Amino acid sequence: MVRDDDSVQVPEPAVEPEPVPPPFVDPPSLTAESWTLPDYGVANPRFPWLPDEDRSTSRSIGTVTGGYLVNSRPLPLPHPHIQILPRQFERSLQYSSDSMIELVEDAANHVAREYPESTLYVGNFGRQGGGNIPHSVSHNSGRDADIAFFVLDEDGEPTAPPDLLPLDHRGRFVGAEVESNEDAEDGEDEDYSDLVLQFDTPRNWKFIEGLIESDAAELQYIFVSNPLRRMLLEEARRQDADWQTRQIASQVLVQPGGNTLPHDDHFHIRIHCSSSDLAAGCRERGRPGPTYQADRTKVRQTIRRAEELLHDDDPDLRRTAIRRLRILDAPGAHNSFIDKLDDPSPKVRIAAIRALRDHRPAASALDAKIPEESQPEVLAELASVLAELEPDSTSNLIGLLGSDHRIPLHPASSLPLSVPVADALARLEDPAAVPELIAALQEAEPTARVAIAQALRLLTNHRFAINSDLRDDTHHHRVVEQWTDWWDENQDRQRRDWLRDGFHHAGFSIDHLDRRDVWELCRAISADSHLNINAQQVLKEISGQSPGSLQWHPHDASFYWRRWFERRIDALSLPPIPTELSTADGYTKPP
Repeated sequence: MVRDDDSVQVPEPAVEPEPVPPPFVDPPSLTAESWTLPDYGVANPRFPWLPDEDRSTSRSIGTVTGGYLVNSRPLPLPHPHIQILPRQFERSLQYSSDSMIELVEDAANHVAREYPESTLYVGNFGRQGGGNIPHSVSHNSGRDADIAFFVLDEDGEPTAPPDLLPLDHRGRFVGAEVESNEDAEDGEDEDYSDLVLQFDTPRNWKFIEGLIESDAAELQYIFVSNPLRRMLLEEARRQDADWQTRQIASQVLVQPGGNTLPHDDHFHIRIHCSSSDLAAGCRERGRPGPTYQADRTKVRQTIRRAEELLHDDDPDLRRTAIRRLRILDAPGAHNSFIDKLDDPSPKVRIAAIRALRDHRPAASALDAKIPEESQPEVLAELASVLAELEPDSTSNLIGLLGSDHRIPLHPASSLPLSVPVADALARLEDPAAVPELIAALQEAEPTARVAIAQALRLLTNHRFAINSDLRDDTHHHRVVEQWTDWWDENQDRQRRDWLRDGFHHAGFSIDHLDRRDVWELCRAISADSHLNINAQQVLKEISGQSPGSLQWHPHDASFYWRRWFERRIDALSLPPIPTELSTADGYTKPP
């Protein structure tokens, strides 16, 4: 008996003959239905490159749960030693950073050198451009990858796993109907009742060894369940692996704690930010890996260069510098952004306003700029940011509703400033704006009426006319009268009462605006836009999630929320999901 690093006694494994590697397998073909949500413009995110920076390599921005990826790369397929599992292949989540792809390639090649023609099967990497994916809470910024275990069949021969299947404390999967056990998986049950698999410890150790010995990236974690971890560390001793490699393995191989799944069905690799990533805005979380030393030299150089560019004669470079300092959250940068609210270039002032979007202490400085600002584009940006930053900005924004400023769209047309201001007032969700919006609707020109009416719909959850009526002067006056009458009857009621009434009038049985109404709120997402948005806002309050679904097609937003709550029916004590709302059959494209 030997004792591993967890002080748990583990028997010496029997020496098995070297397994015969599986043959090369072509990638599976995509199916008509996929779990991949549409791009929504995030595949190629814009990034504020400074002059002379290398723009050809990837950059991991932000955290693994809230970031994105610039210049994302797909896995190089076909590959002699790497394939994607069928279910995961359909999701098109094969994109990652240069470092992660090189790291996985190095490790797969390392296994193949010891066990020729071995194939590494992978699961989720990330989406093109990074960002949230439906199947995990991380994988946002090119620093996470899910890798299937090497497994043997019941005859002891290497075999391709059909999916990421959970292994028991002995490293075995014995036929069962299982739900795939990823971080936030699909919830589909598959019948593998005739399947028997065994953790292929020698090849899995070679994979871990390859990861550690690669120079492509710095490992932070390799998540895996404790029983499998012990088997790997014991195999490393049996193979008399390099002592330092074994020490690193004992530290990076971890079973996650808390409510996180134990990772008994796959390896989850997480790597650190490279020095170039850090200079681009990469953010670390968790304890550092055993060999990692953050090199912040490039960060300091980048901040100094950006600070110099704040004073450049070229307004485009000043704007780029603001955006880069914002991403880097550079010390003292907010003071520089406030100074740039007086920049002679409107585009620089707009960049400064956006850079202050989440800096609450800047609210008073932004508010003070409203009476001083003459450019309508800048005023529109001030309205938008104050709607997020300053809950008490209603009165200041109301003052802009009657402005005669117009935002130029192109030489032949323009937009009244009241349009973005009405949108900002709607996002503040302050009932005090309702009478002022009704008054503005009465005086508004046809091009602004629809936006002002939409703000009223969002605030009240009611609608009194279709958009074409608002553009007709005769119908327009009638609509104003309807809104005036509604306000006279409802001004003393709470906004939540308005929301409930609006849902009822549209035919939805929503009475509580809490967990009891989840499924009916999901139905309302497919209704008129004001019902859609208000339903999703309530679902955000209930769930504590903010996935950006307000910008999605209603079909996709409905799918997201139904799937999110369906997976948590028991945890949240929700009523049963109606059969027609279930997401068990997967994602389909909008009709």
